[in-house]
Amino acid sequence: MTQPEESKTAKHERIKGEKNPWEMLPEILEYARQGFGSFPEEEFNVRLRWWGLYPQGDGAGTKGGTDPFFMLRLRLPGGKLSARQFRLIGRLSAKYARGTADITVRQNIQFHWIPAEALPDIFDQLASEGMTSMGACGDDTRNITSCPLSGLDCDPRNDLADLVAEATRALNGNPVFYNLPRKFKITLCGCESECTYPEINDVGITPVRHEDGREGFSVQVGGGLSTRPHFAVRLHYFLNREQIIPLLVGIASLFRDQDVLRQKRERARLKFLFLEHGWDRERFEKELSRHLDFLPEAWVPVERHRPAQTVRDHAGFQRQKDVGKWSLGIPLNQGGLTPDLIDKIAWLSEVYADKDIRLTPQQNLLIAGISENARETVASRLAEWGLPLDGSHFLSRTVSCTGKSFCRLALVETKDWSKSLAQELDRLYPHPRKPLNIHVTGCPNDCGQQRIAEIGLQGVQFKGRDGILQDGFDLFLGGETGSRKFFNTRAGIRISQEQAAPLLSRLVGMYEDSSDPEESFHDFVLREGLETIRELLKEEIAASGQD
Repeated sequence: MTQPEESKTAKHERIKGEKNPWEMLPEILEYARQGFGSFPEEEFNVRLRWWGLYPQGDGAGTKGGTDPFFMLRLRLPGGKLSARQFRLIGRLSAKYARGTADITVRQNIQFHWIPAEALPDIFDQLASEGMTSMGACGDDTRNITSCPLSGLDCDPRNDLADLVAEATRALNGNPVFYNLPRKFKITLCGCESECTYPEINDVGITPVRHEDGREGFSVQVGGGLSTRPHFAVRLHYFLNREQIIPLLVGIASLFRDQDVLRQKRERARLKFLFLEHGWDRERFEKELSRHLDFLPEAWVPVERHRPAQTVRDHAGFQRQKDVGKWSLGIPLNQGGLTPDLIDKIAWLSEVYADKDIRLTPQQNLLIAGISENARETVASRLAEWGLPLDGSHFLSRTVSCTGKSFCRLALVETKDWSKSLAQELDRLYPHPRKPLNIHVTGCPNDCGQQRIAEIGLQGVQFKGRDGILQDGFDLFLGGETGSRKFFNTRAGIRISQEQAAPLLSRLVGMYEDSSDPEESFHDFVLREGLETIRELLKEEIAASGQD
């Protein structure tokens, strides 16, 4: 009797279950020494991910294949780096990655063009400076994010670095948690603006104050983006600091044990318990209680005010809790670093600050511990290097995924094109009255987090009037995070890469000219109406002759 063909999901689950990839590093590095083509299929397509490795796309995205190189993503808890570690990243980028080093929205750095034969040396050098790529990819707990000002902020509640480190030790590398149904994203964020977006993480931990004056923590669960975006559900718990790690272990255990989530990989994230399996807050709390050895204090949280997304990053100078010390958030464009820029930033940190560098979820970075009398010098140096500190520019407020230059899932190129778009918008609006965030993603998986952006662009391919297939984007408008949470809405218009700059400049101009100073972009879209905006943009396309 013919056996039924093994499904893609079943095959993936079988491969995961047979071996723990975290225990296979010596084997993986031995294969690497023999070259790119030496990896067995199961390691190549599945298990390498647990060490932050993906085969690199050949530049054709979903229609292409692989180049004989790897993408390597580092795991950097809370985005914290010493100047020495940062310099090593620059050296590895120059030696092995053709000068690539990109900051991701989870405060990691990833390289491209990594030859297999270089991996043993890279892993040795990373280990020598206390860094790793373990758990940067794969069906495990991904890098745990935290506010880059954690431990520096004047607000004592924003000091969670010890919890980030302890949670990382408890979950990453622990064989009990190597085989989760899918990726598992945690953030512990203590800043007032909640800059790490706890509402779109699988688990978000944030500080709260009880009505009786006690300081504690709240937890929300089940957030995520992609094709089925879902804001996290806040549990009715009041937690003390000592309960955070047992709680995270309990939630990870609950997630691990949900066999119903192992049937289809595209529906395996924690959020699908709420989206497809009928769970609500009460059901989640009931099931979680089976995985906890303590009883959380029941409490109905009071939502505190949080600024809108426009002010969620920490650009510019921020006063630290230490007298006479400042942190400086440096806006970058889409997290792009070069070995030269890395060396310059490390040098600033060593000479004028505390050798402490932080990466942000908005693909920017921060230098900590700048002395009062060095502020002007540091700002002047950055200006010389083409890094202005004004975080309102489109170049510093544009986020993107890797795109099809390297990713096999992407439909369009994102990085270079997004930079050109931002440069054109900055030329037209050098001093925007109300800064906007543009997020660009190359496919529906939404690694660029476009569904929470005021202006979101999702890569598509479509035929133009000449019948030729071209790269373009579906336009989404009106996303917002903060006290008010809205996913953006598909505008019903598909634009080519060439059309994007004139159309978006028209849209930005409408917002600048017709909205009052306090009106958010979300409210502007509601007031004008999506249909009205769509028709205006269609008229613009028709007038340009590019439809």
